[in-house]
Amino acid sequence: MAFSVLIVDDCSAMQTVIRRILGISGFDVDACYFASDGEEALAILHSHHVSIVISDVNMPRLDGEGMLRRITEDKDLCHVPVVMVSSDATANRADRLLSMGAKAYLVKPFRPHEFRDQLERVLECVHA
Repeated sequence: MAFSVLIVDDCSAMQTVIRRILGISGFDVDACYFASDGEEALAILHSHHVSIVISDVNMPRLDGEGMLRRITEDKDLCHVPVVMVSSDATANRADRLLSMGAKAYLVKPFRPHEFRDQLERVLECVHA
């Protein structure tokens, strides 16, 4: 099943890495959008159909946590699953974001198979 993805990260190299992992993992991505912070991401979400958001946590302007909060509070966006990625490996951060509505939390650097497995799990839950 084809899906559209929004990759939110202020590091263009990480955006490219995530896009490549999606490709080599065999995901059928029909559209891929990029944003460098939460404000840009919200603008894209309001103007394009997006199946899943993959977002960094630490970004300028509106960080991943603030973006997640706004997505989950928006009746038009709350159905879009959000996967958070961060270099912060503390359980406190992961637990807080998961309790706020994130569907998965991955610590950078992550292995491609870990990323693929989490994304498959999230997408299966959405389409179940």
